[in-house]
Amino acid sequence: MFKNKNITILLVIAVIVIIVGILLFPGVQNSIKTVFKGGKATGPVKLTVWGRDLPNDDPAHAYIRAVVTGFRAENPDIELEYIALGDPGLMDKTKVAMASNKDLPDIFQGWGGSVMGGYADAGRLLDMTKELKSIPCSAAAREAMTWKKKIYGVAPFFAIAGLFINEDIFKANGLKIPTTIDELEAVADALKAKGIQPFACGARDKWPPLALYMYLTDRYGGINAFDDARTRKIRFDSDAFVQAAQKYQEWVKKGYFGEKPLSEAYGDADNLMATGKAAMQVTGSWKCAQYASKDFTDQNIGFYPFPVLPGGKGEITDMMGMVDIGFTVTKAAANKKDAVVRFLKYAMSVEACSAEKGRICAVPGVKVPTRLTGMASEVFGKAKAIQFWWDQDLPPMITSPLNDTLQTFFMPESDVVRALTKYEELAEEHLGPAKEI
Repeated sequence: MFKNKNITILLVIAVIVIIVGILLFPGVQNSIKTVFKGGKATGPVKLTVWGRDLPNDDPAHAYIRAVVTGFRAENPDIELEYIALGDPGLMDKTKVAMASNKDLPDIFQGWGGSVMGGYADAGRLLDMTKELKSIPCSAAAREAMTWKKKIYGVAPFFAIAGLFINEDIFKANGLKIPTTIDELEAVADALKAKGIQPFACGARDKWPPLALYMYLTDRYGGINAFDDARTRKIRFDSDAFVQAAQKYQEWVKKGYFGEKPLSEAYGDADNLMATGKAAMQVTGSWKCAQYASKDFTDQNIGFYPFPVLPGGKGEITDMMGMVDIGFTVTKAAANKKDAVVRFLKYAMSVEACSAEKGRICAVPGVKVPTRLTGMASEVFGKAKAIQFWWDQDLPPMITSPLNDTLQTFFMPESDVVRALTKYEELAEEHLGPAKEI
């Protein structure tokens, strides 16, 4: 009898401990829900995330490492499977999965915009408006992850293309930061006369030349030029596109990109900037961490807005850019909303975002880590219009041909008008004919 009473007391105490644990510790609640879902033991919730970077010690991957390691430490009841796919592996695998509607991850790293919108229209994404609308972030970040008034993810970091300038070279040669295209050309001529390559580019990898072409097209035709072509109001070989291509090719002929630009890879361009052999580069603000690191370069590099074209339609406040790191939720996560929200909130936390040293952060309260990132953030803060990367904002079937077309700009004897007309014909095949005659 006494023995049975002791057992009863112990059972009562055990029940009380469990109840207190459930009330005081949300993690215990989630564990209980996870292990006994529908009365059956199921184990931890498994959350599959596709990303680009490896969660390693590379400074360029610091944010992803902070997200993966920090989230796992704070959420032991969730099994996070983070799969690093690299670039363009992430984009390619996502396109295949979305097209086939098979083997979708719960979350994938994406860039929002119309590509995300296409996936949403196809029924591949999960509406997270109710769950995500209260997460603190910039208006631009929330808008980038919104399609037809529904929110499908979060965007902790933005990127804009700008003009990286080696300030040491400029100072040593008495050069001023250019604010117009004419001034930019004068600076390039002066640098070339000194034996310094004016622009690093990395044309061999095809995509790096796009940022400069986007800016030139905007400066000639205005911020709506690309969207008008994409929505078939005008052709891709209309005036602004042709004038920008001809200016690009003119600069190639002048030697602004070195003697053999098509043999220069993106990594080569980085090294030219890091060693002071090239003075300028038009690329994304994600380079801020690298160019601010004394372990990478002893050069003082600054970030400036791309110059305007006197008489052109584009404004200096027109900028080329997009979400730099974003996370989008797929329909595969429909039964895992709690785990998804916890992951996305951590991805948007000050703690995780503070690990990033280069990108422009959309989360309030995150301090600017370096002068260079601060310069990029200041330029971004003056943006009145942001044009998304063309190769992210076009259908997959005409994305690679776009970058192939840009290669012709680096061939002095090529006919860039013919190349653009050929691209327009491809656009007509997949997007329909332009309305203009």
